Amino acid sequence: MAAVAVNDEEILKYAVSEGIISLDDVRKSMELKERKRLLKQHHNKIFKGSDGRWKTTLPGANGTKTRKIIAKKTKEEVEDVVIQYYSGLEDHAYVEENIPTVTELYRRWLSYKMAHTESTAYIKRINSDWKRFYENDPIAEKEITALTEVYLDEWLHQKIKDYGLTKTSFYNMSTIVRQSLVYACKDGVNLLEKNPMANIEINTKLFRRKQKPAATTQVYLNSEQKLIADECLRKISRNPNCTTPMAIMLNFQIGLRIGELVALKWSDIEGNYIHINRMEVEDYEIDNKTGVKIDFKGHKVVEHVKSGAGVREVYLNTEAQKILKMIKESSVQSGYYDQDYIFISSQKKVRSTARTITSYLEKLCATVGIAVKSNHKIRKTYISALFDAKINIDTIRRMAGHEDERTSLKNYCFDQNDKIYIEDQLENARNTTISC
Repeated sequence: MAAVAVNDEEILKYAVSEGIISLDDVRKSMELKERKRLLKQHHNKIFKGSDGRWKTTLPGANGTKTRKIIAKKTKEEVEDVVIQYYSGLEDHAYVEENIPTVTELYRRWLSYKMAHTESTAYIKRINSDWKRFYENDPIAEKEITALTEVYLDEWLHQKIKDYGLTKTSFYNMSTIVRQSLVYACKDGVNLLEKNPMANIEINTKLFRRKQKPAATTQVYLNSEQKLIADECLRKISRNPNCTTPMAIMLNFQIGLRIGELVALKWSDIEGNYIHINRMEVEDYEIDNKTGVKIDFKGHKVVEHVKSGAGVREVYLNTEAQKILKMIKESSVQSGYYDQDYIFISSQKKVRSTARTITSYLEKLCATVGIAVKSNHKIRKTYISALFDAKINIDTIRRMAGHEDERTSLKNYCFDQNDKIYIEDQLENARNTTISC
């Protein structure tokens, strides 16, 4: 039989039509071969993590720096992402992203941070630190993968020297870079595999040491306390419906933070103690769409205090109880009431705010002719008085709402005595065995 010439295309058509071969099988075979070829290009290990998810890392443009961590439920899903990466495809499973800059990371982290706090004032402080230390610094436009341990080490130490940072101010300033890099490594974010700040050690010798300020600037001296008290009583006699001077007098006896003071309720009093479990905070509206825009909305009361140690019972001495009785009588006579709050504004007939107390105190100081001192200096005066009375330091810590007694001792212990009295004390302490 003579051979009939047929080409390959006719042979393929015939094989398919007669069911000799299946196009689906051919397609699957080709796809499998292509998968193997692409997977062979991937040199990073595909492994099952301790959380049960399959993981790998995709390389950066130079093939060495980690670009993105991949974590999926199955090994096949991870392989799919790897294949799409190397084949240059883009779909819903993986869209190659540009490496974020520090500015872009900051905005994402700040949104995450806002979900974990009610304090918009805290967010405002973070944003202020961003503007001061980061926004106009070259670090802001660096890609986060360029933040090596050495670079960050030098950057942080240079900031300490440039701004003369204390330990506290450095901790506040570095919050942004520290916490945003931790966020970048979180499962579900996966922007970095390793935190470049994890092993950085700060040379604490570079911190600026704060000299303890003079007592005259930190507390109300005994003579000043009497001037303030006399002026408060004079104002009360002229306008018994105004409880603001009573609030100031009371705080010399209980030493609360200003936000705690104006959030007190009558129901907080139990016997000789008053429970401190809420505070007033500043409230800001934050717009994260175009960077971070912050607008002041007003004040609000939150059902927590500054720290865990801030939730406490403060003893009401006899003077404090007398003042509270005056306030109660004033509120009853005037008919002022607002959700059980102790201090009511005589002008607005609603709860007094921290700003009301602060403004009133500033005018009081000016009236009696002393340097303007804040409510926080009243708090320091109260705590200093506890030290003068030789109260146990742990009791002082609890009354003050401090987590560490060293805070009470280092920052809140000052001599309230006037200079003449101090000199008399020093004179009486002279060594009489060495005399002329």
